[in-house]
Amino acid sequence: MDNKTVHIISHSHWDREWYMPFEKFRIRLVQLIDRVMELLETGGNGFEYFHMDGHVLPIDDYLEIRPEQESRIRKLVEAGKLFVGPWYVLQDAFLTSGEAQIRNLQIGMRRAEQLGGVAKIGYYPDTFGNISQTAQLLRGFGIDAAVFGRGINAIAENNTVVADAIDRYPSELWWEAPDGSKVLSVFLANWYHNGMELPTDPEEARERAEVMLANVERVATTRHLLLMNGCDHQPVQANVGQAIDELNRVRSGYSFVHSHFPHYFEALRSTPAEWPTVTGELIGEYTTGWGTLVNTASARMHLKQWNVRLQTEMERWVEPFTAIAGLLGGTYPEAFVRHAWKLLLQNHPHDSICGCSVDEVHEEMLTRYRKAWQIAESLSGKALASLATAVDTASMLASAGAERAKGAAFPIVVFNPLGWERSEWVTAEVDVEEEIQTDQWVLLDSTGDPVPYDSEDRGWVHGFTLPDDKFRIPWKKRRYILRFPTGNVPAVGHRSLIWLEKPTTPVPAWPQQKRPTCTVSGSSALLENAFLRIEVGGDGRVRLTDKETGRVFEDLLILEDTGDIGNEYMYVAAQEAETVTTAGRPAQLENISTGFTASVRLVHTLELPAEREGMKRSGQTKLQKIEIELHLEAEARRLDVEVRLDNQIKDHRLRVLFPSDLRADSVYADAPFDVVERIIEPWSGWTNPARSERMQSFFELTDGSVGLAIAAEGLPEYEVLRDGRNTMALTLLRCVGELGDWNYFPTPGAQCIGPFTARFAIVPHRGDYRFALREAQAFNVPMRAVSTSIHGGSLSPELSWATVEGDPSVQLTALKKADFGDGLTLRLVNLSTEEQHVRMTGELFERSRVTSEANLSEQIIGPANRENNAVCLTLPVKKIATVMTKGLIQ
Repeated sequence: MDNKTVHIISHSHWDREWYMPFEKFRIRLVQLIDRVMELLETGGNGFEYFHMDGHVLPIDDYLEIRPEQESRIRKLVEAGKLFVGPWYVLQDAFLTSGEAQIRNLQIGMRRAEQLGGVAKIGYYPDTFGNISQTAQLLRGFGIDAAVFGRGINAIAENNTVVADAIDRYPSELWWEAPDGSKVLSVFLANWYHNGMELPTDPEEARERAEVMLANVERVATTRHLLLMNGCDHQPVQANVGQAIDELNRVRSGYSFVHSHFPHYFEALRSTPAEWPTVTGELIGEYTTGWGTLVNTASARMHLKQWNVRLQTEMERWVEPFTAIAGLLGGTYPEAFVRHAWKLLLQNHPHDSICGCSVDEVHEEMLTRYRKAWQIAESLSGKALASLATAVDTASMLASAGAERAKGAAFPIVVFNPLGWERSEWVTAEVDVEEEIQTDQWVLLDSTGDPVPYDSEDRGWVHGFTLPDDKFRIPWKKRRYILRFPTGNVPAVGHRSLIWLEKPTTPVPAWPQQKRPTCTVSGSSALLENAFLRIEVGGDGRVRLTDKETGRVFEDLLILEDTGDIGNEYMYVAAQEAETVTTAGRPAQLENISTGFTASVRLVHTLELPAEREGMKRSGQTKLQKIEIELHLEAEARRLDVEVRLDNQIKDHRLRVLFPSDLRADSVYADAPFDVVERIIEPWSGWTNPARSERMQSFFELTDGSVGLAIAAEGLPEYEVLRDGRNTMALTLLRCVGELGDWNYFPTPGAQCIGPFTARFAIVPHRGDYRFALREAQAFNVPMRAVSTSIHGGSLSPELSWATVEGDPSVQLTALKKADFGDGLTLRLVNLSTEEQHVRMTGELFERSRVTSEANLSEQIIGPANRENNAVCLTLPVKKIATVMTKGLIQ
């Protein structure tokens, strides 16, 4: 019988920043790579290969210090000695968007190819769980193999090789995405350090081999076994060849070889077995629940808010509108778009975005976020201004009748970046040369019909213009803020209005726009519009009536504060500590309504323990003031909520509770390119009292006929309580004082002392989660209004560049310039559990000569089905589809 082959892969899992900041780790990184290159180039010492941890950024970090070494690296990569990529960074999978993960692969694979070649292995050694669409993402880039370390069986303790006693899956398995895509995967059941620091002493080698092999074989399904020779920031084992020789001498029946992942997977495929299939996301639901690291979703919440803000800006504003502006003859800022993405992605490694590092790391993250925001805001602002300049606003003035314009007129172009036509209230800034009497002015749409609006005079403001061909020009103008209903703004498009002095000829009266009501009487308040009735009690609890379905939700919006004696990784409730809530505690109520928005401010003052004392909460208390504003707009189907506080409490968790009283066994939450269903009642072996989980922008419960969704901006942690009411809990803040893990690292910054603001919305709806999808997106991506001047232009006042016609479960996730060539890339995903038929129309398809379907790496896979100027697609369940347009006519 043939010997079993033991593949020993040398690596060092390189967290770019974690328990030390980046530059301190980089010093060790340079030493590591210098030594690895020396060993690989020497040859003959048994050290043949090195796996560079699946991401390419450490190579670029090295080359910033040693740029002269790039040719040496390239030679080793080309020779199949050094394996780099496919990722740019090893990101957290749940706290980053699907499009960000695609950019991660696009940038990482392109850079790896520049360095000599990409290792096409989906490498997830330490992600804190794995998303459902992993296999589809990988297959979209031509990757058919994956390695992961978390999400199914409980993993080994740090620096041991003992597998957990409960083994639900072997180490080799098929991992399947909801659309049916599969990748052959290896679960690192004994972690990625089970072959670290191999001994060269014969007796030690014999003893070590006995333990290692027993633990690997208990979960292996073929005669090819895997040992990972390395660990976190592990210096390279230079004498691994000698150790391998010794293992071959002391252990018969096995052939120990220095190997690499492509060779290992090739060997697995040559000896196929009856591998089981694991489907969807891997979140450790069949473990005790203590090691899932899910509470990193609430550590340093401000980082999550920054991240969502930047992802939204890049995906919904920068990429689509700079691409469209470039189509109209502008210069596409490719280098700046890529640079902003790189800065953002550098904050996506799991120990960074998860907030589980020392304070210095997260202070540097804020700098990267701010730099990326400076670029993104500049690019999107310039693109929208450019497109507004291209709109034929002169025709709007003419449509109102030339005699109407007595004086100055100010066109306003409203932009909608989402894939469906929508209407909401927006705010526009209009700067004029002199003070005006706004009651003598009117807002008209592109056909000359009046639009209701509120206005506010902000007084004189100073600014400056930076022309492309002359010196800066300072100015002083009068600023007016207008708030108005947009009417139906086309998908990925714009609708124009014009603000001008009342014309001499009669103007039709405003269409009837019923203002929402807001009354505050004593210790209660009422907000109401055509769709929702919001009753606020004296303690701030909300009774919400959905007029469309008749469903009433009671006791919403209770604040809950508990002691947290855990760390950045894990919430642990303080012992013998009272849970403090706002229920039954009087709040101050104030009517702060403006115009067409009904608003109430609630002020809570809670007496809370100031910090922890050992395993308990302190007997010393502080008063914590928390303000909550409720906003109900005319015609809105959701209640928008903003929470503000200056946090002065340590070692605690602050959540907001929404008792749903819905009969449901499952909760739905959006994830990258998916809406996942999770069972509320945990597996019988789950011992953690909590069952928190992660979302991108919303979670919801439904009984099939009605539902309640909570949409949030950068607040990714939720829980559905098993309290008999299916109470939905949204985490606002979690404040702790240490990193956790393998040593004690104090993290005073993780206490999040100081000002904090959070935004979320309560969305009652009929049916299932599909009815909440668009409302959640609209909440997170409000439309923008840009003022411009009277001028001619090539664009009509109202236009859609791309409209997705079909079920609301089909979402447009990207519109961007193609990575190669002069075309544009559009991406769709079917978030339903049914096949969907989609029709895409709009200006892009009228201007394009060629339309193709492509994979995620933007390689053409065939022509798209066109019907006149529309593209028709059939999307299987949970399918991600990419469409590319070429030969666009300006």
